Amino acid sequence: MIVPAAPALAASAPPSSTGQRWALKVNGKYVTTEVGNSGKLRAVSTSVTSLETFTLHTDNIDSVGYGTTISLRNEENGLYVTSEVNSTGVQEGMLRARGTNTGSWERFYVVPQGSGEYALKSAANTNLYISARFNATGDDAGLLRPYATSVGSWERFTFEPIGGTGATTAPPAPSVTASGRHDVASWNLCANNNKSAECKLQFKSGDTVAGEVATDVAGSLNHRPEAVFFQEICEKAVKPLELQLESRLGGGWDVRFAPTYYKVIDYKEGQPVDPSLKAQKNCMDSDGTDRGAFGIALAVKDTNTWYRGYTLSSPDLKEQRPALCAALPDDGTVYCNAHFSSGSYFVNNVQQGDDPDGTFRRQQAEQFRAIVDGFPVGYVPFYGGDLNTTTADVSVLSALYTSRQECGQAGPDAPHTGAPTDGNNKIDYIFGPTGPSYGCEVVDPGLSDHRLLHATITF
Repeated sequence: MIVPAAPALAASAPPSSTGQRWALKVNGKYVTTEVGNSGKLRAVSTSVTSLETFTLHTDNIDSVGYGTTISLRNEENGLYVTSEVNSTGVQEGMLRARGTNTGSWERFYVVPQGSGEYALKSAANTNLYISARFNATGDDAGLLRPYATSVGSWERFTFEPIGGTGATTAPPAPSVTASGRHDVASWNLCANNNKSAECKLQFKSGDTVAGEVATDVAGSLNHRPEAVFFQEICEKAVKPLELQLESRLGGGWDVRFAPTYYKVIDYKEGQPVDPSLKAQKNCMDSDGTDRGAFGIALAVKDTNTWYRGYTLSSPDLKEQRPALCAALPDDGTVYCNAHFSSGSYFVNNVQQGDDPDGTFRRQQAEQFRAIVDGFPVGYVPFYGGDLNTTTADVSVLSALYTSRQECGQAGPDAPHTGAPTDGNNKIDYIFGPTGPSYGCEVVDPGLSDHRLLHATITF
């Protein structure tokens, strides 16, 4: 059966995503996806194209959480790899890239074998290891299927990183010096599965999120922003959002996406298999429709020629938090968006949060500032996002304030204050250079548990 085109388009990743791409290799051969042959996975290729390229994803399993299993999404057709447990004979359990969302058939356990090699087990059949059947012939030669009871060379896979995180070269030098007025906004959309009554976008489709967000940005601000930092957005809302911003605000827009990751976990040991092997956290869905990965987005004008996604130091078994930057040489500006680890909060008198004492947020602030400072001389940087740190604990963010100003400050040496952006707390920030005059407004479009933060910086 030929895989239908419509679901493939529905599940595909936007080209704007900076999620890491991988190739799988076993016994000297790359795993390829035969999209014209029912999406079969076979280890027969000697080079890497989009047919041999995958993104790694992880979704929530009740009482287990994220990271214990991975799902593989093929770059060519945008579909998840499925273990065909209902097939029989020599094709029993065969792997095919045909899934439009993730369930047990699309989940795989990663079992370390040492020396950067891993065995794979289907969550639908944990008794057998995935094997590349090199002794099969014809259409089944090299076919991947759960077959082996022990691990040999046909069951040892390596994950080769092949890019996808954005530009691989340094950004070009700026062609002008930034001047005049600059409007930058930041908004945590709460567009995944937060059950708060304030989160009106939970489980919403990409088209719905895009239309409502663009409408509210256009209707809430008194001046068209040149850049918007979005947090808690699903991957498949990114392209629709770009089109809706163009429709509502005018001009050309470029919207890029960076996923939140989890380190891949050894399901027996409960610890990361390797610090570098991470899977993108998938958005949760209530109706079985895939919304892609969960993360942050950065909207800038469409003359953007350089962008890159980053992963900030985060607690091992928690969300690996992202940052995302874009450089616009023709404006002389750099924009960087981040979403830091959650700080301390309480649920039923029990302390929650990934980073209650601020250890990792302090590291994230230092890394974020180093990223911003690493751009070529001549760029004016604007950076911020949801930094999950209140002004009462703002010393955690001290690296971001050095020789810079946050829009809530009256001046660069003024107290680190500002209007609340989440409940009674300010946890969203926008920074820029010292010297210009700053305006900082907070408006509530009513879509999210966060308010929209708008900075006006005038040179």
